[in-house]
Amino acid sequence: MKINDRRYKPFAEWRWRNYDEDTTVNVDDFLNKHKDDYFLIGTDSQNYGSNNQCVFTTVIIAYKLGKGGSIILHKDKTVFVDALRQRLLLEAMRSLEAAWYIDSKIDSKNILEIHLDINENPLYRSGKYKDELIGLISAQGYKCIIKPDAYACCAADKRTKNL
Repeated sequence: MKINDRRYKPFAEWRWRNYDEDTTVNVDDFLNKHKDDYFLIGTDSQNYGSNNQCVFTTVIIAYKLGKGGSIILHKDKTVFVDALRQRLLLEAMRSLEAAWYIDSKIDSKNILEIHLDINENPLYRSGKYKDELIGLISAQGYKCIIKPDAYACCAADKRTKNL
């Protein structure tokens, strides 16, 4: 992966892979295959100071109640993002990019949730931004889930740390 600045490619240029990251996946084919499923979206990021970079991982989980789910992910690198608020906003915006795209492709009866990697307790660093980030997602018409129930962020977190 090439490191760029804090900007990221438009959604149409994102490269999706299966969860093991060994196969490229066409996002439209994935959505068609799972057209009757619930969709959960989450993004996680990790700064790596040793190489002055930040890795963002966005996952789309297609979940069928009682039958499990399938996950695809997009991963990219930017320069180190020092400010936590900025990094959390970038995570939320990447998840929104995926949600907007999925929303344009799936039936309105499907449930679409965005999971944010923020703590509900304001004593934690991310908790200070809870209201702002939930407001951002909710204002776009999406259901917003935060820790400890933000399962999509947990899935993204596991792949962000697996460089």
